[in-house]
Amino acid sequence: MYKHLLLPTDGSETSLSAVRQGVALAQSLGAEVTVMTVIERFPSGITDSAHVPEETVRQDSAREAALVRLEAAEKLAQQAGVRCHRILSSEHPIHQGILEAAHTAGADLIVMGTHGMGAVERLLIGSQTQRVLAHTKLPVLALH
Repeated sequence: MYKHLLLPTDGSETSLSAVRQGVALAQSLGAEVTVMTVIERFPSGITDSAHVPEETVRQDSAREAALVRLEAAEKLAQQAGVRCHRILSSEHPIHQGILEAAHTAGADLIVMGTHGMGAVERLLIGSQTQRVLAHTKLPVLALH
């Protein structure tokens, strides 16, 4: 059936729960996983060179947090004896980073958490899960 699952994580309990369930599924299928996360780029606005060190500190902090998220997800896979790869994306918006990672990893299933937003929130801002679903032909298992 599925041979390679992509498990995106943002470090939230919802996404870690999806990683746990994705790892369990991979274990039962004899599949491998790729855990991935995206470092969000926030517009820095109009700044001069005096603000560059602050931006560098933010980027370093975001990278460190992303690595912690990946290590937590990898640990879950290792504990289950599931072969695991990692991808750290920082070049795309979140949903595009997930889609690019799925392509790069050769994933045939994406397992991701959804934060269970209400109808109004989804209407106003959407969700990363909805954006992934709208732009991929791969099956997506969206878990709450």
